[in-house]
Amino acid sequence: MTRARRTRTAAGLALALVSACELERLGSGPLAAEDAGSDAGAGGVFDDAGFGGTGGQAEAEAEAASPLPYGYRRRLTLTPGASGVPVGASIRFELDHRALVLAGKARGDGNDLRLFFKGDGDSQEIHRVLDLASGWDRADTRIWFRVQAPIGPEPGGAYYLYYGDPQATEALDDPREVYAAFDDFDGTGIAPEWKGEAIGAAQGTFTVKGGVLRIEGKTGDIWDNGDDFLFLFRTLTGNFVAEARVSASGGTAAGWAKLGGVMVRATTDKASMNRVIAPVNGSKAITSSYRLGAGAATEESAKSGPKLIPQVVRIARRFDVTRSWHSPDAVDYSELGAEQTFQSPLPDTALVGIPLANLSPASGWVEIDWFRAWRWYDHEPALALEPEEPGPFLP
Repeated sequence: MTRARRTRTAAGLALALVSACELERLGSGPLAAEDAGSDAGAGGVFDDAGFGGTGGQAEAEAEAASPLPYGYRRRLTLTPGASGVPVGASIRFELDHRALVLAGKARGDGNDLRLFFKGDGDSQEIHRVLDLASGWDRADTRIWFRVQAPIGPEPGGAYYLYYGDPQATEALDDPREVYAAFDDFDGTGIAPEWKGEAIGAAQGTFTVKGGVLRIEGKTGDIWDNGDDFLFLFRTLTGNFVAEARVSASGGTAAGWAKLGGVMVRATTDKASMNRVIAPVNGSKAITSSYRLGAGAATEESAKSGPKLIPQVVRIARRFDVTRSWHSPDAVDYSELGAEQTFQSPLPDTALVGIPLANLSPASGWVEIDWFRAWRWYDHEPALALEPEEPGPFLP
């Protein structure tokens, strides 16, 4: 194959690891230093539609019978922490995609940016997704992917970031292949992994329409030693972080109504151990409440102020310990309440989902834009991008 020549200008690619156990904002600075490179060559520049200009035209025509190669690649090196990195862990990193676009190295729509994993066999493209609060052609583009093989003393395969194909078709980008659980409620009904249940004497419905989940009904409270609320839940096994975006509420709701949020719960029994973080309908802004033993009293930590909707809420579970956070933008998080430990073991497979307790005999509702969860592991790996290599590359 004739070597395709591409223009390379100095462009920093800042990378910051934000692992699946990121539970607090790490700040605005990158965790790894910028790594830039340059050499000479003839070529064109990318725009959102592809490659422009005439440089390298003869070489490209000579390769017309072959797939168009990627112009650049960088290896992602994962160095595990003390406990290693399990298969299925979700990893997030940050890069300056805008710099690559301006340097003519990448498309503005991100379609040419691919992740490949090389294990014992051939290289394979793996799913990568934008963070829900991120975007392409930005200096702080954040991307998630899933670990394909355990990483311990041995490297567990190699990961490569490829870019620079102006005619690339859509990349693999299914969030369900990246997170432990994901739903953006873009279908016409509740997905089969979810179950909607009325706990206690509550009455109501669970519907999906127009890209949102709506929980609507008449309920009591999640309080004292027994609950009366609507709960859309699924199961998650092991340690995890789960979060959802509460986008709107309406109908009739008392001042202490708990409007959506995220709950982890042992069972559907009304007296079950649980922890929930949810926006409150005005008596407080948001609450993190917990019942640490079956049938025990409920306690809470609450933040004063007007109702916080829209809001992203998050719960982390590590064995029998939970913590909770909230955020206006899924970028900067504030922890609410202290770490809490259940009095008896929380089942390894727990119930996780979205509650509504409107405390009214009339109907109230809440809407949720998305839900996601990823596995929590104790020790962060270090992630670095090795120096950029000029192509062409056909992974």
